[in-house]
Parts: sequence; structure tokens; C-alpha cells
Amino acid sequence: MSKFLSMAKFPVIVLSGIIGQKIADKLWSQILGSEAPDTEQEHIRWAQLIPAAVVEGTLYKIARMMVDRSLRTAVARSTGKWPGGGR
Repeated sequence: MSKFLSMAKFPVIVLSGIIGQKIADKLWSQILGSEAPDTEQEHIRWAQLIPAAVVEGTLYKIARMMVDRSLRTAVARSTGKWPGGGR
């Protein structure tokens, strides 16, 4: 079953990145009333980019953990064994 988790890891990372970015953009626009700054925008300063990166990175990590945990829980329910070792 760990082979299943290895195969699922890349799509989990991609999906989490997409979810995290969408949530970050939505939150940024609702809270600040403007589009989230992006490196493609020439006039954006570092002082604007860094907070946006922190928010997006945090939400990406949360989304990744939620998807990963759900996947591991599903595997554990179907096999009776927690995948990835139990520290």
C-alpha cells in the first residue's frame, strides 16, 4: 500500500498547490479588496510580495496536510495499518 501512497504523492502536491493558491487569492481579495500581488507584475515591491508568499505558502501547506492526512486515513481504513510508519 505504500506504493499507492508513492504514486499518489505527486498529484497530492499539485492538487494542494492549486487549492492553496485559490484560497490565498480569495482571502487576499476579500480582506484587502485587491488582487494578490504576483512576481509577474513589474510595479510590485518586495514588501508586498513577501506577505502574499507567506499567506499562500501557509495555505498550501495546510491544504497539502489535509489531503495527505485524508489519503492516509483512507488507506488505514481499507488495510487496517497506518501507512508511513508511526512515530
